Amino acid sequence: MPAIEIRPRRATELVDASFQLLRRYYPQLVTVSAITMAPGVLMRIIMRDQMSNPQVMTANPGPLFAVGLVAILCVTVCDAVLTIAVSDGYLGGEVDLARAFGTGMRKILQVFFASMFRGLLVGLAVLVLGIGAGLVAVLKSPILLVLIVPLAIWVMVYVLLRTFAIIPVVVLENVGANTAMTRTLQLSQHCAAHVFFSLGLAFFLYFVFSGIISALGVTLLTPATAGIIGAVLIIPIYPLLTVVSTMLYYDLRIRKEGFDLEIMSRELGSDVTPLPAA
Repeated sequence: MPAIEIRPRRATELVDASFQLLRRYYPQLVTVSAITMAPGVLMRIIMRDQMSNPQVMTANPGPLFAVGLVAILCVTVCDAVLTIAVSDGYLGGEVDLARAFGTGMRKILQVFFASMFRGLLVGLAVLVLGIGAGLVAVLKSPILLVLIVPLAIWVMVYVLLRTFAIIPVVVLENVGANTAMTRTLQLSQHCAAHVFFSLGLAFFLYFVFSGIISALGVTLLTPATAGIIGAVLIIPIYPLLTVVSTMLYYDLRIRKEGFDLEIMSRELGSDVTPLPAA
């Protein structure tokens, strides 16, 4: 049976339900986060001297590249496995870590390409932002400052919102990056505000915590130690982002495709295909 009632929710309700799910399965979810993020933390420890010296990183960017690559791979694995675990907890009321790791690891390549695809689109949006800022700097026009910069920021945020579900789609619907991009754009169509407020609350909490940790680390510790401690302390809060993203993915399916009716039909043993939600 589902751990939490499967129904459409407003942004605040969705975040509240996400915290309920997080509390219920927190030991399993933080275990996934700790195991998958451990290589990144280990790399930070090994490369702590190089990572704490800007001059060394400039002269020899190899360690920085290595740490960045390991971090990307860790996040990719973490996202894939956590998405399976969260989905199982939400729909079935049970999280099997062996199944989550087994299923998630088989989808790593697809998740990696989907993440790169999304990153490319976000990068293009950032490029638009940079071009806008460059025009403002060259022309020194207050009017352009008012018009171009907000527009460029809106483009970047809009891309992030419309593509938020690409990893849940890849993992839970077993499709490739191209199909997943089309699918996430379909699901998020006309729902940008709902996605913004739902994810915005979660990311606000995440970045506030991360910002406090970073500020304390820089103030009280050496840069190397602060970087290591920061990487460790992100582990217990990272599952929140995946929980909210996965539940928001299902929320949009409920709103647009009657997914809650599909689940009800399965529980009743019926093969009736639900009508799309109005």
